[in-house]
Amino acid sequence: MTDAMNSPDPAPLLPWDKALTRRLRVLLHSTPFSDLKKSEALIDPELRHYDPLALSMKVLDLIVDRMGLEREVTSDDVAEALRPLLTSLDEARGIPPDHGRHARITGHVLGRLRNDAERRHPFAVEYVDFSGGRPVRRSLEFRLILDHFDADGRVVLRLSNEGANLFLNALELDIEDAQAATEAVVQSQLARGKFNEAVDSAKAARAQSVRYFEKIMGLLRDTRRNLAGIDWRREVPGMLDSALAHIKMRLETERNILSNARDRQEALSENDPALPQIAEIIGLIDDCKGRHAGLHKQVMRARNVFLEEQERQTFAPPVSRFYPDLLKEILEPLLALDQRMADSVASGAFPAFWGGVPPQVFSLARLVAWQLQPKREISIGETPFEAPEIDDLSPDLRRYSPDDRRRAFEILESIGAPTPLSTLIGGGAERRGVIEILALLSLERFSPEGPAKLSVSRRGLLDARGLYGDDLLLTPQETVP
Repeated sequence: MTDAMNSPDPAPLLPWDKALTRRLRVLLHSTPFSDLKKSEALIDPELRHYDPLALSMKVLDLIVDRMGLEREVTSDDVAEALRPLLTSLDEARGIPPDHGRHARITGHVLGRLRNDAERRHPFAVEYVDFSGGRPVRRSLEFRLILDHFDADGRVVLRLSNEGANLFLNALELDIEDAQAATEAVVQSQLARGKFNEAVDSAKAARAQSVRYFEKIMGLLRDTRRNLAGIDWRREVPGMLDSALAHIKMRLETERNILSNARDRQEALSENDPALPQIAEIIGLIDDCKGRHAGLHKQVMRARNVFLEEQERQTFAPPVSRFYPDLLKEILEPLLALDQRMADSVASGAFPAFWGGVPPQVFSLARLVAWQLQPKREISIGETPFEAPEIDDLSPDLRRYSPDDRRRAFEILESIGAPTPLSTLIGGGAERRGVIEILALLSLERFSPEGPAKLSVSRRGLLDARGLYGDDLLLTPQETVP
């Protein structure tokens, strides 16, 4: 009893550990898959015999298996890969297969994984973090599948880092740690003769090597794009040193795996069913080894890239560090505008998206064909001009008040000698409506039934009281010779 009383007090239990927040965030990445499972009851009855969650696993496996290869996965490839599984599910339920129904369930699964319901924005899952002992509500944003433009212009599907980590059971590991762990698993499974599991682990190792390659190459691409946005003073040198050490260990590990795999291959008989599996493992690990050897060259010359870009970008105009989200900040606000405003914005912006268009090359054949075409008939003479009736102007004149119309007709009837229109409206005493009516009526030749019998001819230019054009000479019919 005395010893217990004299023993040191145990360390106080912390109410919340930061590791719990990290594990909570790891767990939240699986939310889209649980929602996908729940959606089975919400889809059409004719699609409910399919298992969207199982189909999504096949989609992720297909994308991971083809990432980094010459031909990556498209939506059509996903539909083709899922067709045998969907046909099996149809036959198990006693339903004849239907391509239209298969396309609908495939689109449903891809739409859930890409978050089509939220216009393919990142998934946003809220959670509570106890920061400093006080509850703080936060939001975790992540993606699973991304659309990516391939070099040949096709739209291919790729897994995000979160999606690849989730599928490869490595969410809590960095890329380097996950890759080292996966290759260690390959070695262990190969040594114990678990060739089926070793094939899956080798595929995961290759996927990790692709991700690590993209990580380093992305750093170099960002350096070439904007050197000021990359911390080459502190962060990048340490990253490159770590990359060299990591690549060295990976190459050594992969050489050991290949050596062990080839030894096992030689020890087996020609008819052993494990030979194809070992051959596949050798191919996958050899691909990893080739990628790491190529990446080693890129890392070795990375500092030269920094020096070259520093020299090139020193006198280049500064690049804006603000890169807008084309979907959320450009396209969606544009679609929210009315047609007239959207047309004005698009008309002003789209010419900048197109390069210069070279003029057409001179074609002698088109020139000769143009010269040999039949000559157009030329009509000689004057085209008769028919003066419009005064009644044609009545709809235009109705927009003016009766007082303005009455005053304009009085002025026209009072003309006793040839008077220019500029003089008629240049006094400044008349109202604006009267001036516009005078200009409108002066453009017509009045019939004898009209309120004023005038002959109108052109003289010079008109620039008075906001009216521009030809100045007209108004002459009473009695004075016309």
